[in-house]
Amino acid sequence: MAKLKQSTPVLVVLLVIGVLLGSIVGDILSQLGVPYIFESAQIRWNPAGDFIILVWDIDVLVRINLASVLGLALVLFIYRKL
Repeated sequence: MAKLKQSTPVLVVLLVIGVLLGSIVGDILSQLGVPYIFESAQIRWNPAGDFIILVWDIDVLVRINLASVLGLALVLFIYRKL
């Protein structure tokens, strides 16, 4: 297998894929009765600004669970092997 040039955009795409796949697998395993795999911690960031002419409000919520962390670890391992 040919080695790919390691780059930041490839890493970001792989990390997003790893988080999504980890969450999907965690959801499936939680429905099968596997304990603690889908319990998540939430991180919320709510920046807002009011500049008289421009008013903005963004709400960002990140839920991290064990399956997502395992997905990230797997993707990082695969990325290092590319």
